[in-house]
Amino acid sequence: MGILDTIIHNKQTESLNEFRASDIVQELLGQLKERDRQILINRYGLQGQPVKTLAAIGNEQNLTRERVRQIEKDLIANLRRIGPKFGTFSRAKQFLLDIITEHGRVIAEENLLLYLNVKDDGEKNSIVFLLHLIEELENFLHDNYKKAWVAVLFNQDFLHQSVKEGKKILDEHKLPLATEKFLEHFRQTEFYQQHQSELTDKIILNFLDLAVEIEKNVFGQWGLAYWKEIKPKDVGDKAYLVMKNHGKPEHYSAITDMINRHKFDNRTAYKETVHNELIKDPRFILVGRGIYALSEWGYRPGVVSDVIVEILKASSGPLSRDKIIEEVMKKRLVKKNTILVGLSNKKLFKKVAKNLYALA
Repeated sequence: MGILDTIIHNKQTESLNEFRASDIVQELLGQLKERDRQILINRYGLQGQPVKTLAAIGNEQNLTRERVRQIEKDLIANLRRIGPKFGTFSRAKQFLLDIITEHGRVIAEENLLLYLNVKDDGEKNSIVFLLHLIEELENFLHDNYKKAWVAVLFNQDFLHQSVKEGKKILDEHKLPLATEKFLEHFRQTEFYQQHQSELTDKIILNFLDLAVEIEKNVFGQWGLAYWKEIKPKDVGDKAYLVMKNHGKPEHYSAITDMINRHKFDNRTAYKETVHNELIKDPRFILVGRGIYALSEWGYRPGVVSDVIVEILKASSGPLSRDKIIEEVMKKRLVKKNTILVGLSNKKLFKKVAKNLYALA
């Protein structure tokens, strides 16, 4: 990060810490008549009130739905006109415009609120209300993207092309990609080479996050929204995903704990249910007492003697006892003595030389 970038980042962090949308909104609403103020408070859910429909507000104020709509439109126009007279509004406006601009002149509403680290519903509603008062912004509603706000000079085609490149990368790899790995592939595209000056990492990832067809899983990996590795549909998919990222065999109770810790959804996983799923799903292999691994890791089902048979069949000749033990341990989590007991089965194995074994 250069000196200028550092200064900008520090100033933005300072503004973020000082930013209190509800205070600015209260100052602006103080310029309105009581009826008008109440209409906006109810319409946008301000000052701790719930958001109400035009019809509900009309019933309260003895006005038609369309009349309430027109009053709302006029009030927004009026506040846009008088807003710049207030320093707090002008600073907030510039602050929000800067954030949206540095994200590629577009940002999903939910992501902007996350970026601002806003958790209180009243504060969220106040920010959304302020967005409506900024003339340089407008709503962006598109079936392929999340509800967003765009700034002037926003290039919709550029967004489409960027997302198309991202989907192409994910389609080619057919598996979730960590952020750095995805960016590494994106930077190698001809599209990026042509538009490098316009595409910061922040903009690339923001565009990707806008697309409804692309999502991140709980491990922060990017993929297509319908992939099970992105949005697991059942407990088996969840177990597969946590084990894939854990990278080693685990007891089914530990796998259950991992599923619950990552909070895929509001459902709680129970170890009995997880165990039953692991038993019947071919993606998992029992490799020890209650311990499961992924079959794609090279582990094999069956008793130890079955695994030794498979190892000797794949070998070009007899193998030493130590080599057999080493190979079995790659496929099953068992004690050395258990392997030696399996190897002593003379119906299956024979000793062909000192410490060398072959199939009987």
